[in-house]
Amino acid sequence: MPRSWVYEHPIGTLDLSVQHLGAHLVVCISGSDVPHIGSVVLATPRPSLSGSGASATSSVLNRIGHKDEFVGRIVAEVLASQLDTVVCCVCGVHKDDASADQIAACAPLGDELAAFLLERIPHNTA
Repeated sequence: MPRSWVYEHPIGTLDLSVQHLGAHLVVCISGSDVPHIGSVVLATPRPSLSGSGASATSSVLNRIGHKDEFVGRIVAEVLASQLDTVVCCVCGVHKDDASADQIAACAPLGDELAAFLLERIPHNTA
C-alpha cells in the first residue's frame, strides 16, 4: 500500500508517495500548479567508486523540455544508496510564471525531499 505526504515548498504544495514493490521502491513527486510526468529516474545502489560507502547509478527518461530530472535524480540516487535498494522516481513539478526566487529555492529541493523521505521510509524495505 502506498504511503503519501504533502510537502510545502516556496514553489507550491508537493505530493509525495512511496510504493514498495518487494524490496524496491517507486517514488512519485508531483505538484505545484501542474502535476505531470516530466522525468523518470531508475537508480541502482552500488559500492562507491572511492572504495568506501555506497552510491548509486541512475538512468533517466526526460520528456522534451522538462527539467524534473534535477529533483528526481537526486531523490532516486540518495534513497537507493542509503536504503540499498532499487528506486524508481517519477517526478513532475510545474509552477506557472515562477519567480527568480522560487526557481532558486528549487536548487536544494532534491536533497530536501530525499532527507524528508528518509525520515519516513523504514530502512528495512524487504
